[in-house]
Amino acid sequence: MANLTRQLGLNDALIICIDDFRGWPGFNEQFQFINFVNGDVMLLYQFMQNVVYSNVTDVILPLPFSTGSTLSNLCQWGVTADLIEVDAGHGFMSAWSDINRAFPLLRPGGVMFGYDYFRNADGFGVRRAVNLFAKIYGFKVEIDGEHWVIRTS
Repeated sequence: MANLTRQLGLNDALIICIDDFRGWPGFNEQFQFINFVNGDVMLLYQFMQNVVYSNVTDVILPLPFSTGSTLSNLCQWGVTADLIEVDAGHGFMSAWSDINRAFPLLRPGGVMFGYDYFRNADGFGVRRAVNLFAKIYGFKVEIDGEHWVIRTS
């Protein structure tokens, strides 16, 4: 994504990555190859290594906190965005909460998107949250593979 912003000439782009970098319940069973140090999964360190390796430290700002508190604070501080990816948990409540917290940050004409729209392992929680949100606000949901897209224009 950072390289794409450069290719498009979006030289003022800033990609804010909000994630607590702790995984989720059952993470360590699914990803046994990822190291833990003193009980801490090494996701943030791996993420930062990838950012440095890709030479995009000037474009990416990691905020290693929960989405709930961070999105609320960004909204209070007046931070806005043209494009927001919602990478919530797969359950309905997680997706619903993050979509509704991210939406106030979206500038008019902006785009919000995410993935796991067709994931049925969690009762299609993401799809149910996205569809309900779109219905309430009168938006159309566009589908691109596993991705959902909502355009506010």
